[in-house]
Amino acid sequence: MNSRRFAGRAVLGLAITATVAACGGSGSGMGTTAPQYGALKMALTDAPFPSDSVRSVNVFVVRVDGRAVAADSTAADSATAGDSASAGGWTTLSMPDSAVDLLAYQNGNTLALGAARLAAGSYSGFRMVIDPTRSNVVLTNGDTLTGASSPGIVFPSGNRSGIKITLSSPVTIAASDTTTMLLDFNVADSFVLRGNSILQLGLLFTPVIQATIQ
Repeated sequence: MNSRRFAGRAVLGLAITATVAACGGSGSGMGTTAPQYGALKMALTDAPFPSDSVRSVNVFVVRVDGRAVAADSTAADSATAGDSASAGGWTTLSMPDSAVDLLAYQNGNTLALGAARLAAGSYSGFRMVIDPTRSNVVLTNGDTLTGASSPGIVFPSGNRSGIKITLSSPVTIAASDTTTMLLDFNVADSFVLRGNSILQLGLLFTPVIQATIQ
């Protein structure tokens, strides 16, 4: 079986708001100070996608989550069914709950995904939760590839998938400050041809998202 990758990528931008709780020392006679807050912003962009047979790549983004503990792909794909990320230490940062055409955010264009508050500190785990049943690829001939069409797109799991966001290093959230995270959704590596053409065997979804701090 031949597997080919598209040459292109999508970049998502995530802005996170930080929340810091400062406490006085015990026995100092001073009470606990009021919580301090910082901000995290979220945005999306996409690099050129040079396939003349594809009109749009629509990924339904349910939410973006973060946690202090690093997460592998298995952890990122766990406890994704609920509308909040209370399980596994996850905190919901943004809930776009909408389809995003990755090809609309190329060449420096970005889509703001939202902002959230987090306690000040270091964060190593981030994930994007998508709904494969509401994601698709539309071809220039008008055909729409989904998880149920033939040819179609083979997604890794059912109703919702948690995608690990790869970090080069932990993200530090500072009190009373705004941190901006740029999510690079690599379309070229995330949608792989299963045959010699899209119309032969469709696509395999192998999501790759990397994050950088701006």
